[in-house]
Amino acid sequence: MKKLFLPFLAILFFVSESLLVDLWPKNDWYQHYLFAPRFLFIFVIFVTVYVTQAHGMIYGFILGMLYDVVYTEVLGVYMFSFTLMAYVMAKAMKLFHNHLAVTCFLSMVAIVVLELYVYGIQLLIGKTDMPFDQFYPHRLLPTLLINAIFLLLFSYPLKQRLLKIERYEREE
Repeated sequence: MKKLFLPFLAILFFVSESLLVDLWPKNDWYQHYLFAPRFLFIFVIFVTVYVTQAHGMIYGFILGMLYDVVYTEVLGVYMFSFTLMAYVMAKAMKLFHNHLAVTCFLSMVAIVVLELYVYGIQLLIGKTDMPFDQFYPHRLLPTLLINAIFLLLFSYPLKQRLLKIERYEREE
């Protein structure tokens, strides 16, 4: 049962992203600003930091591929970026103290890097024509806001749960 809890959390975060977007009120704010909940990406980062680098990269690869198949038209963008960011995050955490505030801050930095990377790929292949001066206030900032709220609410419980999973993995 304990072995299935990490995949269950992954599925929960995967589904919660689309549920939030579907249930968000479609008012004027929604028409002018685009936001992308990156709960699954945050989950991969937290798994990397609080469980193991290998778990983070494996979950990043699998969940990134699943994200590409379900949500995007271009395969491989999220699969590559989730895996790469899990690797970079593991290396960055060796330089910094493994504290929740540091993890949250670096998660926000990773979200900025992910958004810029995806925007650049979409711009390069012609899937978007949004100029950067529109992308920054209408897409990047709302995305950071919604994910910062998520981190404020769920980072501590997620960290505690992942530390229990890590202890369980270490005992086996």
